[in-house]
Amino acid sequence: MHTHAKPSVWAVFTLIAALAFATPAVAQDGPSVGQLFIQAYDKKDEKQMKELIKTHADQVPGEVKAMVEYAASPEAPPDARDFIFNIAGMMSKMYADQTGDDRLLNAVRATYMNVMKAQQGPSLDPEAVEKAKKEISALGKDQWRVTIFELGEDGALVVEIDVRESNGAELTPKIDFRKSKQVGELVKARFPDVKKGKISWSSMGVGLRTLFLE
Repeated sequence: MHTHAKPSVWAVFTLIAALAFATPAVAQDGPSVGQLFIQAYDKKDEKQMKELIKTHADQVPGEVKAMVEYAASPEAPPDARDFIFNIAGMMSKMYADQTGDDRLLNAVRATYMNVMKAQQGPSLDPEAVEKAKKEISALGKDQWRVTIFELGEDGALVVEIDVRESNGAELTPKIDFRKSKQVGELVKARFPDVKKGKISWSSMGVGLRTLFLE
């Protein structure tokens, strides 16, 4: 988890703290343990942070649970999400050190890893990508170099091929239609789960051909 927070996050957190971190079991007047912990964190007062966990140990699990539930929800802004997970991680670590119970800490870590994994989005098998790159290069008689082979955030495949000049004879090399179609078939065969995308050829910044996958 992150070990620091952006300054702007504090303002965001202040706005959501009352709603995000309040739990019926520990309803009280004034700042919650989570808010007090953040105030101490903002002042870099580690002694006070530890003291809060020690004197409010019974309230920590509920506070941390509320933090994590909010941070893992779609409503949490990305920068606030990282900050809250960081605070929840520190609180649960100090709680584990104080009580010897690391279940809360493990739960925070597991939830954070799941959120990060979900944010990574779709991916391609690296080994299959390298094989596809070599096959594409071979089809182009080693005059084609794949510069980009990846999935976009929407799951669409993006393949960009840089075409070298043919011994300097052609400033704008021609891309054979049959070969470009073979590339499309090759990509579909290796990545059957990819349902959309495009393959483009260019040389010295000049677009030569684009093949759309459907």
